[in-house]
Amino acid sequence: MCGRVSQDSQSDYFSYIGWQNPFDYARSPNRPPGTHPLVLHRISDGAQHADTLHWGYLPPWPGYKRGPASNARLDTVLGKSPFWRPLLGRRIIMPCDGWYEWTGPKGDRQPWYISPKDGAPLLMAGIAAWEPGKEADERHGFAIITDAAAGGLVDLHDRRPMCLTLEDAYHWMDPTLEVDYALDLLTTARPESAFQWWEVTRKVGNSRYQGEDATKPIA
Repeated sequence: MCGRVSQDSQSDYFSYIGWQNPFDYARSPNRPPGTHPLVLHRISDGAQHADTLHWGYLPPWPGYKRGPASNARLDTVLGKSPFWRPLLGRRIIMPCDGWYEWTGPKGDRQPWYISPKDGAPLLMAGIAAWEPGKEADERHGFAIITDAAAGGLVDLHDRRPMCLTLEDAYHWMDPTLEVDYALDLLTTARPESAFQWWEVTRKVGNSRYQGEDATKPIA
């Protein structure tokens, strides 16, 4: 699962991916779904764009009673389920420093912070209902694609976000790339061995907590 991320180093994202005209947005070491994180995309005209879009997608289906979906399971995306099929042509990247998971029983949950060992930004693959001219609301939101976790990450959570290499992220955002070829990129996401993780302050359990120690290891 990917239910909380750190987006706290805006200048690094743009220089890392080679994006032009850095986009000013509010940094956050503890950003949850339902907010408007920075995303990179080439939707519509193929040019390089940065926007703050709604994290979470609420489909326009009559009678749909569940809340907005912030994650899209890889198996359902690859199966082109009717829930996600309309979004597959609008592919985005959510850059971030890392994400959080929790372990332990209800009422005594310990947060962990997961980040890349090489210190480079993470490029999480996502799909969006948004397009130019639409409101950045839940009806036009986005979801991060997740897959089953493996290796040591499985001890933290049984799912993990699909984090692409820099080259694959470029291809993922290419609007001219056919959907089937784009989905093939999801089979080569960065492996569990590329990440490190540690326990962090329980204050991050409150999504409003924005302290400088949010991602720091606790003693």
